[in-house]
Amino acid sequence: MKPETVKKFKINFGMKTILQFTVVFILLFSCAKQGFPPGGPVDRKPPSIIRTNPANNSTNVPQDTRVEIYFSEAVERRSCERSLFITPFAGENVKYKWRGKRLRIEFADSLLKNRTYVITIGAGTKDMRNNAMKESFSLAFSTGAELDMGKIKGMVFGDGQVGGTQVWAYDLAEMPQPDPSQLPPIYVTQAGEDGRFSLSHLANSTYRLFAVLDRDGNNLYDVEYDFLGVTSKDVSLSEASPIVSEVNFVIALRDTTRPELEDAAASDNRHVLLRFSEPMSPQALNQVNNFSIQSQKDSLRIIASFPDERNFAYVHLTTETQTAENQYRVAVKEAFDLSGLGLNPDSSSAVFQGSAVPDSTKPQFLFMIPKDSAQFVPLKSNIEIVFSEAMNTLSVERHLVVADTLGDTISGNMKWQTEAHLNFQPQKGLKGETLYFITLPVDSIFDLSGNALKDTLFEKRFVTVNPDTLSEISGSISDADSTAQGAFHIKAKSDKGQEYQVWVEKEKAYHFFNILPGIYTLELFRDTDSNRKYSLGEAFPFIPAERFYLYPDSISVRSRWPNEGNDIVLPK
Repeated sequence: MKPETVKKFKINFGMKTILQFTVVFILLFSCAKQGFPPGGPVDRKPPSIIRTNPANNSTNVPQDTRVEIYFSEAVERRSCERSLFITPFAGENVKYKWRGKRLRIEFADSLLKNRTYVITIGAGTKDMRNNAMKESFSLAFSTGAELDMGKIKGMVFGDGQVGGTQVWAYDLAEMPQPDPSQLPPIYVTQAGEDGRFSLSHLANSTYRLFAVLDRDGNNLYDVEYDFLGVTSKDVSLSEASPIVSEVNFVIALRDTTRPELEDAAASDNRHVLLRFSEPMSPQALNQVNNFSIQSQKDSLRIIASFPDERNFAYVHLTTETQTAENQYRVAVKEAFDLSGLGLNPDSSSAVFQGSAVPDSTKPQFLFMIPKDSAQFVPLKSNIEIVFSEAMNTLSVERHLVVADTLGDTISGNMKWQTEAHLNFQPQKGLKGETLYFITLPVDSIFDLSGNALKDTLFEKRFVTVNPDTLSEISGSISDADSTAQGAFHIKAKSDKGQEYQVWVEKEKAYHFFNILPGIYTLELFRDTDSNRKYSLGEAFPFIPAERFYLYPDSISVRSRWPNEGNDIVLPK
């Protein structure tokens, strides 16, 4: 072999070897790298507090101390400052100074002598990737030789999200009649996402507590803007009873403004639509004699009235034929909003112009209970049908057919809640696991002006539950307060969305029959004012809420296996 050939062979062999080694290296490296893509795993770890100065539960802390909080990672500063509470209230001029993961808290004035302070970092504190702390953190220290050790624990409930609700405590020895709309609280904590809260290191005294969703963060309760919860009684802490549990709140937006009749308008010569300033209670609004319509010349007879069941701020009136050139004034004698506030007497009437347009609008089917195509309908259900306007009730009653798939019709009683809302009550219970049809011949169903139903076909259906899948929950109900009065209201709520309610008039057994399988929780209250609804109480002047209780154990219900012995004692 020639020297140049040997040299060329060595070069080619060397380049080939290097290329092969490079490919193998890349393959090995890519196979070994079977983890997260570049950038690392997504950070879902919540921040935590790893150290404080002074240390938790310190005593004899100097009154000019500056508190330092060290986090496990950098946090979003505003989320922390919004969720930070200092009790007793330290005034408005508190400064927050940040450096990396450290927060320094500086007080404008010296701390009080011989006083236990609690600094709470709320669960609303988030890191830079929006991960919130799992729970609130409390740092307690004393400027005296001892720490106050009182504690109040409980739950905040509400229809919406309760996480972030603040629980405020006022010492009645210092403020006998606290008004949360005028005075900031002495002690504050924040409920977690599950609604649980704990106020710790309280001095022995009697406290009045409020749960406030302080939406503008001004440390005051703003009526009709902030959500408010009131306790069923004041809470006393003593050496014999330093811890009080099961203090529950139900928060709600309070309404203190009377409703008003804002407008009236004639859509045609037979109909008038009333608009109120807010949703109204349906009671009294379906009574014709609760309304009157007058012009300068004469009165206009009202034939039917009913609230709009899609929006209770509206009420429909059906009248005799209006005179187009007449201006009418409609007046409402009595009406209440959903909070029970009566109509503002200065805004209980409205003026509208009579219409010359004849009523040619066809009525519509709005909805049905149970819903069309519903499954697992209880066997003792009524059938409710709601129309868009007052109907010729006789035309509906003559032609409504409820039948099963075999064509067997169901007889029942027909009761009209309003001229637009029919309630059909089967004379016998429905059959289990059966498909039912509800039909109406649309060309034979009319409103009060003779217009036929708009729908081209009216055939609704639902399927009843198989009774073999049903079960029961039972137990006894009693009250730790032997002097209390009123019926007990118990609600069973399942993890699948079912709800069942029973009223128990006195301390005795309760029973939920024919309920679907699932995991249930029980809620109850005692109706001390006998108005058949939960009374929320008032902040100022103070009116306690009715006692509300959540049964601590979840209840597993299986088909045909009654769950018995769920005995409930309502705490004082």
